[in-house]
Amino acid sequence: MKLLFALMLSVSFIFAGWVFVNDDGSFSSYNNDDSIYVIPKEALPTKEVFTLPKEKKQIKKTQVKKEKIPKKRISKKVEPVEESSKTIYLTFDDGPLAGSANIISTLVEEDTPATMFMVGKHITRGASRKKVYQAALDEPLILVANHTYTHANGRYRHFYSNEKRVLKDVQKMDEMLCQDEVVKDVHYCRLAGRNVFRLPKMHYDDPGIKKKYKESSKYDALYAAGFQIYGWDYQWSYNPKNGRVNKTPKQLVKSIESIYKRGRTKRDNKVILLMHDFSFQDRFKGKKMLAELIHILKKDGWKFETLETYL
Repeated sequence: MKLLFALMLSVSFIFAGWVFVNDDGSFSSYNNDDSIYVIPKEALPTKEVFTLPKEKKQIKKTQVKKEKIPKKRISKKVEPVEESSKTIYLTFDDGPLAGSANIISTLVEEDTPATMFMVGKHITRGASRKKVYQAALDEPLILVANHTYTHANGRYRHFYSNEKRVLKDVQKMDEMLCQDEVVKDVHYCRLAGRNVFRLPKMHYDDPGIKKKYKESSKYDALYAAGFQIYGWDYQWSYNPKNGRVNKTPKQLVKSIESIYKRGRTKRDNKVILLMHDFSFQDRFKGKKMLAELIHILKKDGWKFETLETYL
């Protein structure tokens, strides 16, 4: 009976297009042919009014100390960074979208570094998105990185079937970044819909992609062209219909602590957390949710870095 149940369960997941991806055994729907991983339509307009103080750098410290951090947390803030053996890399995908402005504002208010992987065609769709993109570029706390130009147009298997197509798409986004910001020694990249690593000392393919599709050579070609590709250790999963996250910040941190303690991360003492900009819209109380996550992680002794220090 148990065997029959297991067989039925396996078949149901195959038909649903779900595969094991996250190290904690949770499922991801990234790897369908034309995946149900779709950016929710509600996230496409950037509706939030994005504003930062004119003298942001002078004002930020006062805001953090006097307004944003309760007195109980001040003593934790001054704890020497080197005493923490665990580092978390907050990463956000698919911007600029509705929710991106809230992310930038919260990171500034909480004085917390993060990496934002942005999509070229999203940047070009309207002045408000361009403004949010530029604000991220101008913020020293944020590393803006390459998340392809088209995001595979949602057709992942088709996209990764052609090496020239993939390389051309990623290079197009790279040209935009190099044109808009100071050129960096490392070209940081995350592929659309794929949990892949191509780093000097790390070679990791998405476990949900069947070998018969032979995508590995495309990742290798990108690495040979100078791109360092970063996947993730854990995803803050969401409802694909609207982008609302499935866990509270407290529940999420519990899961992060679990994979960390069990050694289920790509590198010891380092966790890359994948999140999506659309999950931080005003209608989801995005700023409050992200601030709460950061507060809990700080309380639990995590230090924050951009992916520039992951190597």
